[in-house]
Amino acid sequence: MDMKLMVQTERILTNLRILQKQAGSTPLIPVLEANALGLGDVEIAKLLQEAGVGTIAVARLEEAVRIADTVRGLDILLLTPYSGEDDVAAILQYDIIGAVGSNDAAVLFSSLSRKMRCRARVQLCFDFGMGRFGYALQDAGKAAQTIKHLENVELTGVFTILPDTGKASESHRLQQVKDFQRAVAAVQREGLKPGIVHMADSYQALQCKEMRLGAVRTSADLFGRGPLKERHGLKKVGRAVSNVCDLKWLTAGSTVGDDARVRLRKATRVAVVPSGRADGLFTEMPVSRFPFFRKKLTCEINGKRPVIIGRPGLTSLTVDVTDIDCAPGDIVSFDTDPVHISAFIRRNYV
Repeated sequence: MDMKLMVQTERILTNLRILQKQAGSTPLIPVLEANALGLGDVEIAKLLQEAGVGTIAVARLEEAVRIADTVRGLDILLLTPYSGEDDVAAILQYDIIGAVGSNDAAVLFSSLSRKMRCRARVQLCFDFGMGRFGYALQDAGKAAQTIKHLENVELTGVFTILPDTGKASESHRLQQVKDFQRAVAAVQREGLKPGIVHMADSYQALQCKEMRLGAVRTSADLFGRGPLKERHGLKKVGRAVSNVCDLKWLTAGSTVGDDARVRLRKATRVAVVPSGRADGLFTEMPVSRFPFFRKKLTCEINGKRPVIIGRPGLTSLTVDVTDIDCAPGDIVSFDTDPVHISAFIRRNYV
């Protein structure tokens, strides 16, 4: 059996319900960046739409186009500003909600939409210190003036993405809210309706309820892998699954691993598993330091958690099964972060 990534869809829906309860009446915008953190953005978008979600967000144009090309009737917000002519044309062609972070981009959306005879749905984005997400806060009035006088441009929202600076103080978060609300007020003073106003993800909004505003974005927490994790009842989604392809005994003194740097102290029964770093397993581990890596790597076989011995190779690894009853073909599963799993690995939705 080739390696697969098992995606537990019921866990996603359960996590969605928990996060929505935490957000109260404020709607959630699931962010399916990085291929839905490795789980498969198109299939997750379908699942969320069936669960009643009307708007999702992505980080890259290619993600937005891929979803728009397959899932109909779902609003897709592109969080990253694009200002190239071909890129903006694609955004308009697929009726994606584009992020506008400069006057030049706003003008391009207007001119191309007139040329293509379509509407341009956009959201103004403001930079909060990362240097890549739009207008400076002090330019909110000028941005609104530009949008106000452009044809074919419909403002559907105003947002920012806050930098990840660790655990911020309550006073710091409240100041961020005030700064952002001033930008929104500047838009309103120009006679524009700001649409959906959003600035925080589910973790930030839980820490500071004032950040909920018109919507709360959720990404890693939706899949049980963000700051909230399982302490709030969220369950991890995604588990890599392979199988035992061979069993053998190795004598004491034998070397094991991709670099043959681990030497066995006693006779050991090992299982060979045809999966490895090329599939995305253990890629977060410094390969050069593996023999000295303190945390033991494990997998699961027949309800047991044997240790992976030696450095995993690109396409195979070795497991100590001396005390485990197993046979070729038995299932081997790995608790791994799906974002690292190769896009070529099949996703099974269960």
